[in-house]
Amino acid sequence: MRSFGGVIIVVIIAVVLGMNMFGNNNGSRGISGSYTEDTYEELPDEPSRSEIIDNINNSNSSSIEELVRQGFPLLDTVKTDRGISEIYMTQELSMQKVAELLQKNISPEEMSKRNNGKQVLVYPENFVILQESDAEPDLVLIELSSDEFVRNHYSPSFFQGLLAYSLLNRMLDSDDWARKRASTCKSTGNCYGGYSTYGGYNSGTPGSFRGSSNRGGGPGAGK
Repeated sequence: MRSFGGVIIVVIIAVVLGMNMFGNNNGSRGISGSYTEDTYEELPDEPSRSEIIDNINNSNSSSIEELVRQGFPLLDTVKTDRGISEIYMTQELSMQKVAELLQKNISPEEMSKRNNGKQVLVYPENFVILQESDAEPDLVLIELSSDEFVRNHYSPSFFQGLLAYSLLNRMLDSDDWARKRASTCKSTGNCYGGYSTYGGYNSGTPGSFRGSSNRGGGPGAGK
């Protein structure tokens, strides 16, 4: 009986140690926030289509940050010590209509063509990255990323078919950003590959960049 009891104790200790070892490995790599794999159970409320269009067209905003914040509800925030990316959303407007509204009211320095459900507008200090969600019907994700965030976290391959590497180098004030960043991504696997309704993700290891704990609503701590 004593030996049997000893075996049970050993098994319990092993289980506890295993939970501690694997439970603490969140793979954040410097990105703060939640790490749950759930899709959004409830998206934030948003105005009607006509109200969104009127809000944007009647806005006196002089910056793209203000325009996006006034026009669309915040879904999530990705924040590091090397940049920030705010994710907004709409189910009222198509990706094409969102791009047209933003471009009409504040002209970007560069605007890509639509390709594979993505489009990019480049402003002096920000990238607006539009994506059609593959997880939520009719959901358009509007990612407002600082150029610092793009420079330090994005994988150049994300922009293939959208923006030429020479253009990215110029917009990010680097002679060779695309090549150097691609090399870093390949060697470390630690590059951001855009946002999804599961949270931001790493191009090498899906899930390693996560969003705020206030999912589906207002601003959070970021990823």
